Amino acid sequence: ALQDPGGQIFVNIHVGHRQLHIPLLIVNEKIGGGVAAGNHRGLGDTANDLAIYGSKIYIVANVSSTIEIVDFQTGNSLKQIQMLTENGNPREPRYIAFHKEKAYVCSYDGTVARIDTASLAIDAMTTVGRNPDGICVQDDKLYVSNSGGLDHASGLGVDNTVSVVDIATFKETDKIIVGPNPGKIIADTKEKVVYVATRGEDVEAGDYNFVKIDCRTNKVTQSNEKVQNFAIDGEIAYLYNYNYNTQTSSIKMFNLKTEETIRENFITDGTVIKTPYGININPYSNNVYITEARDYTTYGDLLCFNQQGQLLFRLNNIGL
Repeated sequence: ALQDPGGQIFVNIHVGHRQLHIPLLIVNEKIGGGVAAGNHRGLGDTANDLAIYGSKIYIVANVSSTIEIVDFQTGNSLKQIQMLTENGNPREPRYIAFHKEKAYVCSYDGTVARIDTASLAIDAMTTVGRNPDGICVQDDKLYVSNSGGLDHASGLGVDNTVSVVDIATFKETDKIIVGPNPGKIIADTKEKVVYVATRGEDVEAGDYNFVKIDCRTNKVTQSNEKVQNFAIDGEIAYLYNYNYNTQTSSIKMFNLKTEETIRENFITDGTVIKTPYGININPYSNNVYITEARDYTTYGDLLCFNQQGQLLFRLNNIGL
């Protein structure tokens, strides 16, 4: 495990109803060697998400189109699930969420797979929108952000909806229009709302928005905050934005209850992050983890900050 001054942290920990997402840039540091050593093979191509649930680690490999399920204690693979269509094409899984005894994986082919966490087998599939790129659980429902990102170049354009899937029937019951190209999605179970970042028709144009869905009414509210990615800690959201024209980034603290900016610049000690790629919170220490992608072609870094925006430590060159 990686250590911070407040305790242990792992990639994408599920703690009760909370899920801590840390990008898979650090998977090689945490368990990559364990899987290879125990089973004499690697994890596959382009690990996109990872979560600990119960005694198992679930690794979503996008390009390899697999879900690797690993024993948390030993690091040995328990099973590798092939995420393929009926004719053998890759589904390209993206993200995973959990509810009771089931895991739910959204894939770029427009589906959500339900995996039984005891048998480690897919027991059902359902269809949502185009190229889903985020999933969370709220009030016995799945909320799936349908990006349509792969369709942008084809002329079809991006999707602009969040699918609502009833967990009991495992059927889509609604599509909520939130804005073009929705991505990161997080449930606030205490307030019965879901937050989602929409990234616009053209990601490099910077038309980002931070959207709130009231899960009781499906009412959608935009905050007019430019948000490419975010993390939530109670009433506080950490929002980041990247400007492709100026190649500069901004990271702010935002109060979700009052909808007011707490601090325009979260980082207070002069540490510079050129290209943030992920931002996440340790639920035990409340420390903030941010990844630096640099130019996406060289190895990036993981930085840990306290809530005052001061750098606690930095892990350099941890992954591509």
